[in-house]
Amino acid sequence: MNATEEASSAHFTVDKQNISLWTPETLPKQGPNLVLRQPLTVRVVLICLSLTLATSVVLQVILYPWLMGTLSDVKTDAQVLKSRVDNISTLGSKVLKNSKGMEAAGSQIQMLHVSLDQVNSHISTLRNSVDKANAQIQNLTRSWKEVDSLNSQIPELKRDFDKANTLHAKVQGLQSSLENISKLLKEQNDVLQMVSQGWKYFRENFYYFSHTPKTWYSAQQFCVSRNSNLASVTSEAEQEFLYKTADGRPHWIGLTKTGSEGNWSWVDGTPFNSVQSKRFWIPGEPNNLGNNEHCGNIKVSSLKSWNDDSCDSKLLFICKLPHQSYDTTAHINP
Repeated sequence: MNATEEASSAHFTVDKQNISLWTPETLPKQGPNLVLRQPLTVRVVLICLSLTLATSVVLQVILYPWLMGTLSDVKTDAQVLKSRVDNISTLGSKVLKNSKGMEAAGSQIQMLHVSLDQVNSHISTLRNSVDKANAQIQNLTRSWKEVDSLNSQIPELKRDFDKANTLHAKVQGLQSSLENISKLLKEQNDVLQMVSQGWKYFRENFYYFSHTPKTWYSAQQFCVSRNSNLASVTSEAEQEFLYKTADGRPHWIGLTKTGSEGNWSWVDGTPFNSVQSKRFWIPGEPNNLGNNEHCGNIKVSSLKSWNDDSCDSKLLFICKLPHQSYDTTAHINP
């Protein structure tokens, strides 16, 4: 069977919205109305198919360039997007680097905040110090004003000070005079007290001229019991005072020697001046008569009045007490 025969033997059935195609063998049983409407239905279907194909062709002719342009634009946009994506990737790496930099910057900022806090603390401390310094400056200013006031008073104070120095010098002079007077009064009191007890005063020394004869050693013991010694002679004036007061009566003095060949010495420890003493010996003395004259005395009323004699001879004697060694225990009963 060719195509023409197949086309003539084909049958269509249109039932509302359903279209069916049967072969002659399968053709359903049709009523009288359905057979009449088949040519019209076929035409409609063909028309619809023709319109559909025509519409599809028209749409393809019209839409194809647009679709191709659209596809080209999409490709272009895709390339642009790809380049942008690449740029975004590059920017992402930069952003990552920048984020790390930002983290480092954040840590530095935190360190800066800490430093700023420390700086603020230092600034606060400095402000406190400045406030204290200002307070001290104010105090110093007030003190300086007081100093200026005192400086203005300095000339007057200096005059007063000079007056005070003058008065002080006068007071010291008066005090020295009073001390000297007190010393003189004490000396006079000592002299009066000693004189009242039989002592004589000559050039800072007290002398006691005994009334009872004694041997030289007994006389020395007597003087020692009165805090004194037999008299030593250290000057011509003292020698003159002694021989004049002795009035020509022999008196033991503190002159002695050890053995016949010994040197003369003073019993109170005063150094013996042999050169000076030559002026005080009686001519021809000391002669150590009988090899037993080991003690010295004032024998006559003359500058040359010394004589050596036996220490066992009983003579009057002279005790000597320096005023600086004065002691109220050195009393002598007349």
